[in-house]
Amino acid sequence: MEGNFQEELEQLKKENEALRNEMTKASEKKKRKQERTKKSLSWTWNMFAGVSLKNSFNQWFTEFHSKEKVSPNTSASLLTSLVKRFVRVRLLSLILLLFSLVPSLITLYVLIKQNELIKTQNLLVEGSRRSSYSYQLANLFDLIDNKGFEGSRRRIVGLCSVLKPYSYLDSDGQNTVFYSPERTQLLLYLLESKFSVSQLQAIFDNSDFSYCDLRNVDLSGKHLAGINLSHSNLENCELNTANLDNSDFSFANLQNVQFSNGRAKNASFREADLTNAKFTKAKDLTGADFTYADTDDTNFSLSDITKTKGLK
Repeated sequence: MEGNFQEELEQLKKENEALRNEMTKASEKKKRKQERTKKSLSWTWNMFAGVSLKNSFNQWFTEFHSKEKVSPNTSASLLTSLVKRFVRVRLLSLILLLFSLVPSLITLYVLIKQNELIKTQNLLVEGSRRSSYSYQLANLFDLIDNKGFEGSRRRIVGLCSVLKPYSYLDSDGQNTVFYSPERTQLLLYLLESKFSVSQLQAIFDNSDFSYCDLRNVDLSGKHLAGINLSHSNLENCELNTANLDNSDFSFANLQNVQFSNGRAKNASFREADLTNAKFTKAKDLTGADFTYADTDDTNFSLSDITKTKGLK
């Protein structure tokens, strides 16, 4: 019996030792956790407050609890540290804000570019749709050849009003222009047809040929009296001996135009670009309106401009 009692005592000692070890481990684990928490809080405080602000606080509280009155230097040091820390935090916030703005600006730039591409694509689709009028032009040309002026005059006037200008890529494939190439094609066909001056005059008086693209076209000697070519592009165009009486070239591009020995009575060149144009030996410019036109480099040699409007 005494042997059994001794064995139980030994067993209890082992269990007590095991419990003591577990309690020691638990206590050490708790202590390490407390130390980590303390270090984390201390690190957070140091990061927020900074060493200078921390020392200033410690100095201020030490004097506050140990002395009757905190010294002015200590208070000033604490206030200075607070201001420095505030500025530093605001600067950090600004830097973070800038970092957040950069992706937003990049996204905005991509969206703008994407919208421009979509807009260009829509313009090209619209241009493709409107260019479907080409087959109507072919039918009209056949009608003119078969029935002449009387059988096609109304069709010409009606179709000309339908052939609206639209945006499309220029021949360089880079820039977008806003003209009606179908109107241009129709006008050039009419000018090369066998229509008389009176027949052309009847068409021009009732048709709209604005926004035509006539760059580098030779229209010398052509009858263009009464025609509406406003907003058209006639850059580098030859208009020598042409009749431009009562025509409308307002807002048109007439850069480098050659116009000599021609007529332009009562023609409108309001706000047109006449840069480097040559109106030499013009027969009649009576009543021609050059109001707000760019005529700084226009050559009017041997032309009577005394009866024009908008020219000094």
